[in-house]
Amino acid sequence: MENATDANSPIDGEKLLTELQTLLARQVRLAKDGKLQEVSSLAARLEALLAEASLAPSLPRNSEKAEHIRRLYNELCLILTTEKSDLAGKLEKMQKGKNSLQAYHNALT
Repeated sequence: MENATDANSPIDGEKLLTELQTLLARQVRLAKDGKLQEVSSLAARLEALLAEASLAPSLPRNSEKAEHIRRLYNELCLILTTEKSDLAGKLEKMQKGKNSLQAYHNALT
């Protein structure tokens, strides 16, 4: 008796899209809450689902659900890009502060 999740079993496109949508929505919520470590921990599962989706010949790519997935993905990318930019700005300020402290220290010695 074969398992329904066997590697040779057909891929249920609708179920796959639902899982992708759920996972992306969760990542968006976590990213908005600043829980980037949790977003990152879900990335491997997302990659696996996307790889599986690329193998699904009957995946409804122009459905309403597929469009919602694209919007969620774009939203996640925008949030992560903004976070990256914010972090880069904070790092730059820290580096300037470190340089000022070093200059001050050098002037005293």
